[in-house]
Amino acid sequence: MDKRTEISDVDEDVLFLTEDFYDEALVGYAQGCGRETVAVYDMQVCIQVLIEEGATEEEAMEHFDYNVMGSYVGQRTPIFITFV
Repeated sequence: MDKRTEISDVDEDVLFLTEDFYDEALVGYAQGCGRETVAVYDMQVCIQVLIEEGATEEEAMEHFDYNVMGSYVGQRTPIFITFV
């Protein structure tokens, strides 16, 4: 079973805002007391996906910052993690 299906089985509305374009970057989901369940993505992999689609590193980072991470779409807005 793929991650998208597993996460949808937990809560079918978690991925309603996300495109399968970033499935490579999907790492799981997050839950918290009194909060909606949200999808969690690896930020560096999201940027790498954009680069692989033809963007320069600078263009990818700018697009991601403004259009992806910078877009609040309600309580189900995905979160982006940086691994250190």
